[in-house]
Order: sequence, then structure tokens, then C-alpha cells
Amino acid sequence: MAHHVPVAQHTHERRIPGHRLGEKDMLWAWLRFARATIAAKATGLSESHLRARLVPSEISMGGLLTHLVTVEQHWFGIVLGGQEHPMPFGADDPDGDWRVTEDDDLDSLLGRYRTACSASDEVIESLELDSIGAQTRGDYTLRWAMVHVTMDISRHAGHADLLRELLDGQRGW
Repeated sequence: MAHHVPVAQHTHERRIPGHRLGEKDMLWAWLRFARATIAAKATGLSESHLRARLVPSEISMGGLLTHLVTVEQHWFGIVLGGQEHPMPFGADDPDGDWRVTEDDDLDSLLGRYRTACSASDEVIESLELDSIGAQTRGDYTLRWAMVHVTMDISRHAGHADLLRELLDGQRGW
């Protein structure tokens, strides 16, 4: 008898981008797809699953969300947008952005992630792909940051796939 494994639900935010978009729209569509993948992988988890560490490092589903908030704020907020965001890590605590606090729950973590993504989208909207934004030193362009962040989120989506399947058996594309 075949064993049924639950598969992650598709969402309206999570669709493969169109094939004929312009460059900025294409990059932005894949960034949004990666973001929606992370959110979909976390949605529906219990509080204990959110914090569960199944590997020796700080990686947990909640930790992935807190880390990716930092990624969004760093690249789009600080580097390109010239904003100030405290970074929750340093030389004495390099994994600080992976920590989930006692006050964090799924709704608050997803809310912070969506807020960070929305703020990033405002910066993306305001810049041309070749722009270096608010940087006074450095040459990171919006194009580079969009590709870099999309790749980082996508790499972590692979972690989220494995964590989710180990936590509750849910899997999907």
C-alpha cells in the first residue's frame, strides 16, 4: 500500500514567473517566488516545530525566518537604502540572527519577514538595476543584490524543505 505524504499547498504568491518579463521584473518575480517558498514552508508549523533544531547548528524553521529578515534588512535596507537596522549578530555572537526568542511565535516571525520584504520592495521599486543606491563606498548594484538575496533565500528554502519533511512529513515543490 502506498504511503501518502502531505504536499505543501500552492499559494497565489508562489507561481513560476512568466517567461517574457523584462530583466528587473524577472529578477523581482524570482525573488518573490523564493520568499513565498520560505513562508509556505513555515506556515502551519507548531511552536515546538518552529524552534526544533534537527542539526547541530542554530538552524531551525524559526531561525531561517529571523536570519532572512536580517538578509533583507542588510542588503536592501542598509546597503542600498541607506537605512539603519541593528544587526543581531557580531564577532562575539556570529549566529545571533538565527536565534528565536521566547516571545517569537509563527505569526510574529512571518509578520516580521513580510514587513522586511515589503520594505525591501520599496527600495527595489525606487532604484534602477545598475544603481548602487545609498552606498558611499562599495559597488553592489541593485541587480547584484537581487540575485544574491534570491540565491540566499533559495539555498535556505532547500534547508526548509528538509526541516519541514523531518518535522511533520510535509513536502512539496
